[in-house]
Amino acid sequence: MRTQHGFTLLEVLIALAIFATAGAAILQASASHLRAMAQLEELALASIIANNQLQQAQLNKNWPPKELEQGELTMGNRDWQWQLRATSVPDQDLRELTVTIRLAETPEQVVYRLKTYVGRPDVSD
Repeated sequence: MRTQHGFTLLEVLIALAIFATAGAAILQASASHLRAMAQLEELALASIIANNQLQQAQLNKNWPPKELEQGELTMGNRDWQWQLRATSVPDQDLRELTVTIRLAETPEQVVYRLKTYVGRPDVSD
């Protein structure tokens, strides 16, 4: 009687099912990782744009700042929309500045919002 070498069909099918399940889990984890990386890149670029707009507003010596400014720019091969809103606060020498960043392709969705306060420039400068 000869001894048999190799795997039975059932063993091969079970091993194939295990590898297919593991492969699907790896693909799902990779796709999730890629989505997270894209969101991080989007947030990083929006943060840079928001900080740039607030810095420009803080350097502006006009008082009081305009109530609403908006514009578009391209950064990271994407088109962005920004909106800078100045609102009054109880202290007459302060204004609250809020910058809102959106992707031009989805203007209804806010990607990033940043808020700060600016004071009246010193008139002796």
